[in-house]
Amino acid sequence: MTLGRMLAVTVGILALAGLAGCGDSRTPAPNLARIEPPHRLRVLSYLHNTLHLSAPANWSTETGSAPLVVTIGSGQAVVAIWRYPRSPSQPLPSDIPALQRARGALITAAAARDRTFRVISSAVVGINSVPGVELDALETIRGQVRRVRSAHLYKRGAELVIDEYAPENLFHQVDRTVFSPLLHSVHLVG
Repeated sequence: MTLGRMLAVTVGILALAGLAGCGDSRTPAPNLARIEPPHRLRVLSYLHNTLHLSAPANWSTETGSAPLVVTIGSGQAVVAIWRYPRSPSQPLPSDIPALQRARGALITAAAARDRTFRVISSAVVGINSVPGVELDALETIRGQVRRVRSAHLYKRGAELVIDEYAPENLFHQVDRTVFSPLLHSVHLVG
């Protein structure tokens, strides 16, 4: 065996030995299912600085590919923001009757997509002067029942959807500390 080969084998054995001894057996592994309580907030901007919102600095964010704008999450709590452009032939609902029709269509579409879908409440809303529809429901996501609040906001030739979901038994806590403040911080420019 050449000196170079012996050196490579020795380095490999030392590296494996080092990996085997890494870590402190008294330090528990992080619980990836645990929802971190929010620490300070940070302002996030997307869609060429036309969408601004505040999210916990200690929650992860991952920019998506259209139509997904971003996911923000911690453990089993997730916020997913989507943007669906509308063509000029698809006018955005802006008055109460059109928003009520949109609410009915959203409920019908969700029920057709998920046979476990159950509406808790639904309403026509305005968030920072942007008209929209809000659905609060139980849905099945990747085989797990989740409580989901889905806000559909209509502005700038698009439907912006903000889905906030968590296990049903944790939803109220996360809603109070993260989901509602995040939703009410959403600001669409232009």
